[in-house]
Amino acid sequence: MTQEQIPTTMKALRLVEYNENYQLRSDVPVPIPGPGELLIRVAAAGFCHTDYQVYQGAYGTQLPFTGSHEPAGTIVKLGSDKVNDRVGVLNFRNPCNECNGCRWRMKTYSSLDARYCENKTMSGILRADGGFAEHMIASHDALVHLPDKLTFEQAAPLMCAGATAWNAVKETGLQKGQSIAIVGIGGLGVLAVQFAKSQGLRVVAIDNRDIGLKLASEVPAHLRPDQVIDYNSKDAIQKISEFTDGIGLNGAVVCTDDVPASDWALHRLQPRGVCIALGLPESGFKFDAFNLVFREIIIKGSLHCPVEEVKVMMKAVSANGVVSHLTVLPLEEAEDIPDRAAAHSFAGRLVVKL
Repeated sequence: MTQEQIPTTMKALRLVEYNENYQLRSDVPVPIPGPGELLIRVAAAGFCHTDYQVYQGAYGTQLPFTGSHEPAGTIVKLGSDKVNDRVGVLNFRNPCNECNGCRWRMKTYSSLDARYCENKTMSGILRADGGFAEHMIASHDALVHLPDKLTFEQAAPLMCAGATAWNAVKETGLQKGQSIAIVGIGGLGVLAVQFAKSQGLRVVAIDNRDIGLKLASEVPAHLRPDQVIDYNSKDAIQKISEFTDGIGLNGAVVCTDDVPASDWALHRLQPRGVCIALGLPESGFKFDAFNLVFREIIIKGSLHCPVEEVKVMMKAVSANGVVSHLTVLPLEEAEDIPDRAAAHSFAGRLVVKL
């Protein structure tokens, strides 16, 4: 597609009022890239819990707004050497180099990382429209090239869910042969299970929903968890004890905002075990203080990979055949995505195809 073929208006799902479904508009101006920016023709874009929080107004996003921070598509406007490249777009960009987060980053690593900037742009979340549109703006330092055999639909969730799950498993610091629980097997947990298995960890997948337990058993055979355990079953604790020779798990990644489940996971760890908490419960976490202190349990937050680590993740996805369980909708049928998300009426990751 040449510059002359780029239309002046486009279709986009617009959030016009908080807590009201998207509106499909066909008269949204196609954005014009500035210095250091590119125009992306979006092919697929995912919806995740953060998008639902934007819909609720949690980020104070200025409306009207186009959501989705999980886009994948094709570069259509920049230098001729880059046009038609297949890319995924990461949402963190434009670090200010002035805030405390940027000062810490420069002092510690001598480089900026938009993830820690207090004034960052988050495409599809804050200060920049996202991927639920036929075109969007991206920056050079927030792009990853896609493997040839990876579909846009599979690539889209990797831009956030994948990068989040990959970083969480990495942040446990566990080594090959050690044990890990993935708690909450939705779109995020399915990826965490596969990443953990691909790194040689012994994996227990834990959920209390039939769909979660089913998803854990449907990943590619070589990436399936060593055990799938129903959190509500009477023998769940015993099964984990047997799996770890009575010592407890080396680590856990909690992919749910269920507060009791998070504390339950901490009790399944061995002394000095590591838990990565990915959920964002509105009321905050609550952990057993005696368990935390007397067994020296480590709890860590984990946000997202830096761009270079996302590139490593993409190679692992390609080499190991990691896949997301998807529910795919065309743009024209996606106005009520927030309602569908609230009703949990879909399985795995929800992706809009453009």
